[in-house]
Amino acid sequence: MRKMIQAGFTLIELVVVIVILGILAAVAVPQFVDIAGSARQAVADAGCGAVQSQAVIFYASTRTAVPAASIVAGVNGASTGVTITNSGCTFTSTATGGSENATCNVPTPGICI
Repeated sequence: MRKMIQAGFTLIELVVVIVILGILAAVAVPQFVDIAGSARQAVADAGCGAVQSQAVIFYASTRTAVPAASIVAGVNGASTGVTITNSGCTFTSTATGGSENATCNVPTPGICI
């Protein structure tokens, strides 16, 4: 009698592997669906940090209150991926390519005019 040599995988083994891969994909995909939105929100939050840093740096260099327009111009000139707008001394940071934004104020009263 000859022994049969098995070459390759059986159909059952292949189906089991495909089912396992399908389950893993179903669990992993929802975690990565809104990665771009989260990244744009992080950019908007970082824009607020840039506004606050810019206001403090301007104030430290001039020892006088800083016009909001100067803060906006400084941040917009040095940043990419974010646009800063203001209404008085309240600033809105909007990430490029999305609707995510963050609202912030300068850290210390009296720095912004």
